[in-house]
Amino acid sequence: MKHIHHILYCLLIIAGLSSCITDIAYDNSCPDGGESDADKAQVMLSLSVPNSQFPSATRSISDDSNINSLYVLVFEGEKGTDTKDYKLTAIIDIKDKYLNAKDSQFYVAIKETPKAVCLSLVANTEIASSFLGTTKGKILKSLTFEDASSLSEMPMYGEAEPFPNGLSRDVHYNDASVSLIRALAQIEVQNNSTQSEDDFKLLDIEILNTNVKGYVAAGQNVVEQETDEKSIKIEANGQKTLSAYVAETKNNSPHKISVLIHAKYKDRFCYYRLDMIINNENDEITKLVRNYRYLFSLQNVNYPGDNTREAALEGDPDNAEFDTRVMTLTAEESDILDITTDDYYFLGVNTSTLQLEINADSYFAKLKILTNNNLEGWEIIDAPDYVKFTPGTTGGIIGENEVRKVQTVWVSTDKTLAKDFNFYITSGKIRKTITVRLPIK
Repeated sequence: MKHIHHILYCLLIIAGLSSCITDIAYDNSCPDGGESDADKAQVMLSLSVPNSQFPSATRSISDDSNINSLYVLVFEGEKGTDTKDYKLTAIIDIKDKYLNAKDSQFYVAIKETPKAVCLSLVANTEIASSFLGTTKGKILKSLTFEDASSLSEMPMYGEAEPFPNGLSRDVHYNDASVSLIRALAQIEVQNNSTQSEDDFKLLDIEILNTNVKGYVAAGQNVVEQETDEKSIKIEANGQKTLSAYVAETKNNSPHKISVLIHAKYKDRFCYYRLDMIINNENDEITKLVRNYRYLFSLQNVNYPGDNTREAALEGDPDNAEFDTRVMTLTAEESDILDITTDDYYFLGVNTSTLQLEINADSYFAKLKILTNNNLEGWEIIDAPDYVKFTPGTTGGIIGENEVRKVQTVWVSTDKTLAKDFNFYITSGKIRKTITVRLPIK
């Protein structure tokens, strides 16, 4: 009899352990006492964090995909009503789950409820417990930052599709996809001049009249600009690319957004002003939008700017003389780091110097290409006969209702390659040299 009791006792222990192991496969819901959260539903989050990060900003944030804090906000409300009226019922810290997850997918245990549920994710922004019981609309208005240029982590926000029929412990929810969106935009200046520093040397830039304050979540309108001039100054110190993150900003007169270039032209220190002009002097960007990159590519400079900062601010913009217009790139296009422009179209690649890698029977490298010349597209020319391009040597032509996309071309050779080589990419009047280096052994 004692032996039977011993066997039953062991079976109970095994059953208890199995229960905990099953729960851990979903959420880590078996506490030290062995009790499971029996009243909770299991929701699998499939989280997309911006994975093609913007080029590291010269100022402040160095990695805009880094996660320092991450919370799920659980809102409940009546089915059929606006989710902004749902009330916050739980704040769940999921940072460790995300960092330890495979392929950014993991289960989160959320208390079951018959009410409609909306899940919001907030990254790199602290959430106060005092928000519990507050409506979603009020909370999103309260999630702000005070100074975009001083942030060390990128605030991000995203939402899953609502669960109109609530959450049940008897259902496993495997399709809660959330894409986190950056709360900031980026302004970047690339000095692509081929002149020597004796002819033109970039000293610093000032980004003028952008908001310092903003909302973490999209859709909260844009904070109105304050009347006093705001500027972000960035020293070049020999760097070719200067950039900073800024809050969403309306491009309103008289506080229009501009970039002031401080440079040395031949033997003269001077200033140039670039406005947010797209195609012609009367066509400007009306607003800086989160998650976008606004890029000025400086070509060769053939005239001296204004003698003083004040004169540059008060005079006409120098976009036309500088042969540069602001280019707008989406987050998905942010791998395009090397851009050449002819003042109307641009042709960009991830790098103009490809480093070959070693495969089983070949050398290979990845080339990414983007152009806004959608009628002519781009073409790879003058490559050695032994080089293979997959899927091909042309692209970039899209229809009227299609969206431009970054296209990937795999460049490969066999292992008999003995020296570096060049080829060219053309688009309209633009011709860009691509240098391919032997693998590092």
